[in-house]
Amino acid sequence: MARKRLLLVGWDSADWQIIHPLLDAGRMPGLQRIVDAGVSGNLATLEPQLSPMLWTTIATGKMAYHHGVHGFTEVDPAGSRVVPVSAATRQCATVWEILEHAGLKSHVVGWFATHGERGGKGGIVSNLFPHLGWPSSGPEDWPPPPPGTYWPESLGKDLDPLRVSPAEITEDILRAFVPRAPEIDQSTDRRLHFLAERLAEAYSIQSAATYLMETAPDWDFMAVYFRAMDEISHAFMPFHPPRMQGVPECDFEIYQDVVAATYQAHDMMLQRLMHLAGPDATVMVVSDHGFHSDHLRPRFTPRVPAGITVWHRAQGIFAASGPEWARDQLVHGARLLDIAPTILHHFGLPVGSDMEGRVLAEVFADPAAVRWKPTWEIAEVARRHPRLPKAADDALLQQFVALGYIDEVSDDAAGLAATERENRWNLARACLYGGKLEMALELLEKCLAAAPERADYAQLLARTQLKLGLVEEAEETLHHCLQTLGPGIAAHLLLAGIAISRGNPREALESLSKVAEQEPRNVDLLRGMGEACLALRRWTEAEEIARRIREIDPGDSTACFLLARCMLRQGRPDDAMEAALEAIGLQYGNPQAHFLLGIALVRLGEPASAETALLRCLTLDPSHRPAARHLTRVQRLLGRPDAEALEREARARRVAETAAFELRRQRLRQRPKLPLAPAQSSSKAFTLVSGLPRSGTSLMMQILRAAGVPIMHDDRRPADEDNPEGYWEWEGIRSLRKKPALIEQAEGKVVKVISALLPSLPPEHRYRILFMRRPVEEVVASQTKMLARQRPDAPADDEDLVTLQTRHLAGVLKRLRGNPRIELLEIQYHSLIHDPLPELRRILDFVGAPAEADPVSLVRIIRPGLHRNRS
Repeated sequence: MARKRLLLVGWDSADWQIIHPLLDAGRMPGLQRIVDAGVSGNLATLEPQLSPMLWTTIATGKMAYHHGVHGFTEVDPAGSRVVPVSAATRQCATVWEILEHAGLKSHVVGWFATHGERGGKGGIVSNLFPHLGWPSSGPEDWPPPPPGTYWPESLGKDLDPLRVSPAEITEDILRAFVPRAPEIDQSTDRRLHFLAERLAEAYSIQSAATYLMETAPDWDFMAVYFRAMDEISHAFMPFHPPRMQGVPECDFEIYQDVVAATYQAHDMMLQRLMHLAGPDATVMVVSDHGFHSDHLRPRFTPRVPAGITVWHRAQGIFAASGPEWARDQLVHGARLLDIAPTILHHFGLPVGSDMEGRVLAEVFADPAAVRWKPTWEIAEVARRHPRLPKAADDALLQQFVALGYIDEVSDDAAGLAATERENRWNLARACLYGGKLEMALELLEKCLAAAPERADYAQLLARTQLKLGLVEEAEETLHHCLQTLGPGIAAHLLLAGIAISRGNPREALESLSKVAEQEPRNVDLLRGMGEACLALRRWTEAEEIARRIREIDPGDSTACFLLARCMLRQGRPDDAMEAALEAIGLQYGNPQAHFLLGIALVRLGEPASAETALLRCLTLDPSHRPAARHLTRVQRLLGRPDAEALEREARARRVAETAAFELRRQRLRQRPKLPLAPAQSSSKAFTLVSGLPRSGTSLMMQILRAAGVPIMHDDRRPADEDNPEGYWEWEGIRSLRKKPALIEQAEGKVVKVISALLPSLPPEHRYRILFMRRPVEEVVASQTKMLARQRPDAPADDEDLVTLQTRHLAGVLKRLRGNPRIELLEIQYHSLIHDPLPELRRILDFVGAPAEADPVSLVRIIRPGLHRNRS
């Protein structure tokens, strides 16, 4: 009998929305073979969408509150330094450890949290293998990877030379991704260097995987993880067609092919892995989440740790084929939690009852009965691995910082506390997703007490309190949030939730409708309005809102929930069933979807199918009281012999659960609470000069300097033909997106911050902003002439730039004007040039200039002759 073998390939952030057009064009033949010969579908992600947590869930079948990986970094057991997560972090058995215990041989390459892994019959090449910051010299000068990179350690002598350096990514290779690469000035545009580094990492992983497959071919299971697709998407998805608003035409033309070419490159590597695995191997390709590539691409990335996950989409990919698997079939409702149980079942092994996923039985052509055992968490399986040496930790930390997943880390008390706090925050979100509300409550209270300026902490804590019935506490938390950042959209949503909890849905709808006038396509806002309409029994309005959400984001499962409820209320069970089934396909693990399906099936006269749906709901959420109540009625309809007893039992259980809920709420109300310091305690005040580039910001800095106001600047950008009097800039501010805290270096001085960087300012501070207004046509004309002098070959599309910058300016000013932590003075450039005295008096008063500052003497600073690009 031929041995069963399974090749698991992980593509971080791979997305069907990008893949399907490439499949249709014949550009991914490897994946096409799997789809045609096997099963495929969406793979629902978990929260939070952080790669170390998610890929460890895939490997263990457990949520983060079980497997122990809570972020990219952690504080070491001694409490002395911040270290990357590693094999020593994991608290649960991985699928390869379970298979090894069953006598099977596994190779693992590049998987998160495997550095320092020891033991097993196969080879382990850790996630640190490709991330070493290569020098430009030859292989003979490369430093060896730190200890813990290989198991067995003897692999190093053969694998060290197989690592690929960015220097080996030649111009010919880069032109496959960027056909116009030779036109790029790489001294000012470093994106080609970034691309070369990411490709070198991917090709290094491929080198290690193919080496193990060629030299140790007697494996049963092989797991290979490629991270480059996610990294490259974060850098180049703004340039992926269709062109994203705000992306310059010249950058779009140069970089529009990068993402698609990256997918093709991964498909080519997949084909080689499939060839080495052999025709009888099962091949499974998965991603931990998707990646927005359409109109849902975010315009701004939140300035919080791992804020770049706003780009992630909730649906990843699942595709698999093999001798025992179904052919050309779609799979619905697959989750990350289901991968490990399905792999164990494929090998004929029992699934741990403590695993939180299910076996995807429908993917097998002739599914066998699933076998179970209480747990695989026994000493012989889950090995404890040693901690990493400091050199390995430091190398990987710098990689995470460079990619934007974490902020700069330090081993002082503040750095250690920040790391622990962020991991609590990540764990709290996983607990909320898994229904562990009390655990999330405690974690979120600690987070907010430690960082009271974080509105995201406050908002999630308030939502958790509402779910636990702690309405008064939610109001207190929301009050703190309003004092911190003012009434943003999230705060309005929470106010609406509180109003609904208090039986005032009309008040909630009125509040949300006002905000919706400003943000008509905000999906969170529309969800809140839909809930309010349902509470008001406005079924038609709620249905219209649900359809609007689906138009904006077809992959939004909450719109399906909303539709199903609307259809049931309107007596349309057929439509309700379809909406519920679609919700299950998008988010199988949500018990409410199965409950709604069960109710629709009852009304369609299909009690047996309804029983199955309601039982599944209760499997996912044993405390779902409406499902238990309806299940007993369905079982009575089916004439189950013990239906009456089950109903009595369910009634008693409901009474007990109601009492338990009230007792829990009372207990939580009486618990000692952490004191919450005012958010303003860590708040500072800054004065900024802002506006579009070429709108007069340099002139404003010259005026303030002449008035005796301290300004933050350096001499790195000298005066030139475009600004004869100088720019008066601080070069450090260019790094504001990656290092928002550096604004604190400008305390007590005025600093120039262009409008595009304003969203990256730390929200806990207060800002006084002098904003320069100049006709956008003039601004663009000035920008174009300046660019032409610096880069004569740069293409220009003034009309398009005017449209884009007009939209950008309107959006920025809207946010500034509505933020209670910002004082805004808008200065019209034309007025300052041609009637300066009134404007100068306003400026000096606004910034609190020294008393000796004389507006009349400052008029000499203004040179109307430099107003050269006039509309």
